[in-house]
Amino acid sequence: MKILHDCRHFPSSQRSSVTIGNFDGLHLGHRQILVDLVRTAAASGTASVVMTFSPHPLQVLHPGKAPKLIIPTEDKIARIGLLGVDYLLLVKFDEELSRLSGEGFIREILVGSLRVQHVFVGHNFVFGHKRSGNVALLEALGREFDYTVHVIPPVAVRGSRVSSTGIRDLIRSGRISQANRLLGRYYTLQGRVVPGQGLGRTVLFPTLNLEAQNEILPGDGVYATLAVFEGKSHTAVTNVGTRPTVAGTGLSVETHLLEHTPEVPPSTLELQFLHRLRNEHKFPSVDDLKKQIAKDIQRSKRFFGLLKRLRREASPWA
Repeated sequence: MKILHDCRHFPSSQRSSVTIGNFDGLHLGHRQILVDLVRTAAASGTASVVMTFSPHPLQVLHPGKAPKLIIPTEDKIARIGLLGVDYLLLVKFDEELSRLSGEGFIREILVGSLRVQHVFVGHNFVFGHKRSGNVALLEALGREFDYTVHVIPPVAVRGSRVSSTGIRDLIRSGRISQANRLLGRYYTLQGRVVPGQGLGRTVLFPTLNLEAQNEILPGDGVYATLAVFEGKSHTAVTNVGTRPTVAGTGLSVETHLLEHTPEVPPSTLELQFLHRLRNEHKFPSVDDLKKQIAKDIQRSKRFFGLLKRLRREASPWA
């Protein structure tokens, strides 16, 4: 996948199949659009182009209303690349672009720069200055400029419509299993491993302390997780919260590995959240907290044991 930062750098010898959006989280709905885009581009001999923006348009237009991002931009780029897209057009959203009308966007960018042949959008897609562009305008100008608009219907999972807004709410409230279903994968935090207070190794249980680069953290609580580092995945239990029993200072993400404790902690960590075990509580004493953590560890081990058995039973090669 080639990454471009200016529409004018798109090859003049090619026509394109394009989709436009923020694609935050790259959830199941987004992936449906991209799969259809790549398939149609291949069949029509056009280049598949994903056009997205940095920063999020609301950071420029209404900073106070801009959403926290589900995944970092680097992660989004990597996941888009895995879907077979030819070009990622990562456009800087600024005041000049924000003043471009919906019709101007179609004429100057989609037709003028990208020579579009197919456009893929959601049913409620709007764009341009003061949201002056919509699906109806795309279709009307498509007849003039000879391109086809493909409107992708909403994707629902167990009756819940898949949307970035809904997924953000689920993550923040700790409903991580529901969020994972809409994402189509485990919600993941990435970042540096940093020193903690030292209580884990001396008083409680040893932990890896993550300084997450994500803008959204799961709601306070204890989770069954997978810790990925040095190319391997390890079962774990993670606490997200303020550690009220030990007078913690600020929000922390602390992970205890269930089966493997490295002699030297990794410098970076990827943490996949599978299941919420309980809320975070303040216990009467550190000893009571230690007993609860031991129970959390046993619950996590049972969870992973059940998960392993279910996967084995579901495999036709078991």
